[in-house]
This record gives sequence, structure tokens and C-alpha cells, in this order.
Amino acid sequence: MEIERKFLLSGLPEYFDRYEKLEMEQGYLITQGCTLRIRRQNDTCFLTLKRKDPAQKVSGMIINEEFETEIPEASYEALKQLAVSGFLTKTRTRIPYLGHTIEVDEFHGSLEGLVFAEIEYRDEADARTLPVPTWFSKDVSDDRRFRNTHLLSMSEEEIEAFLTEISRYGMVSR
Repeated sequence: MEIERKFLLSGLPEYFDRYEKLEMEQGYLITQGCTLRIRRQNDTCFLTLKRKDPAQKVSGMIINEEFETEIPEASYEALKQLAVSGFLTKTRTRIPYLGHTIEVDEFHGSLEGLVFAEIEYRDEADARTLPVPTWFSKDVSDDRRFRNTHLLSMSEEEIEAFLTEISRYGMVSR
């Protein structure tokens, strides 16, 4: 079970450049009913299935069943041909925070400028009680536009309007 929240940022924490960075490329093979994702993360490739459990709907949290396995690079390359909406690329920075890890995603390509953070929690109580860092601004966990599958389906005009809109709430690095 994966329980997470997503946030826009008012800025970046001190020493941001010192934290672990992962370069990612990902695409989706299935986006309806569940998602089947392929991802290259630095030199390692993964196949991930995510499924929402309707019984686990909690406002302000993203709750999924998640199954992930490492796959050979040759399999990743073969599966790339089946991606339904292209690929997104991003740099993920992993920041330790009170026994958790904040993951800051900085998008590239047509999504250049989009920056947001995710925190994964142990359970719902943890998600409700962990203090939010001061450099977080707006909680966007319930906003489907921040889901990678949705981001991949947006036109250039929609992306530009989206980035303009969210810049009122936080950081957009354009």
C-alpha cells in the first residue's frame, strides 16, 4: 500500500544541491482502471503496477496498491514501443525529513518549469500528523492534474496555462 501527498513549493530547502538526485524517464502502458508504468531511474529499470482501491478513498491523500519489480534494460527498451502517451523526464531529489523522504520532482521537456514534492507515509495517521515543511505551499494531492498520466496527456497550450495558474501558489522554475 502506498499513501502519499503532493505539494507545490514556495522555494527549495537549504543545501538542496547536496541531496541525492535521480534522473528519470517514464511512460505508461496502461492508464485506464489501473496504471502500468515503465521507468528508467538512473541505470535501473522498473515495471510498476498501481491500482486504486475505491474502499481506500481518503480526502487529501493518494492511496494506491503498488507492485514494482526491476526489469532488464532490454525489456524496458522493448516495452517503450508500447507506451500510450509518450514519456516524461524529470530529476528527482530525495531529501530526508523526520524519518521520511521528501521527493522533489523537477520536470524537463514540455513540462519544464513544473516542480512539486511528494511525501510517502507509513499509514493514514502518519499522513495526518507529520508536520509539513515551511517551504511547502499548496497541497495538491486531490488535484488530478498533478498525476503523471494526466501531465502526459496535456497539450502545449494546456501546459502553459497550467504552469501560469500554479505559479500563484508556488515555485515554477521557468
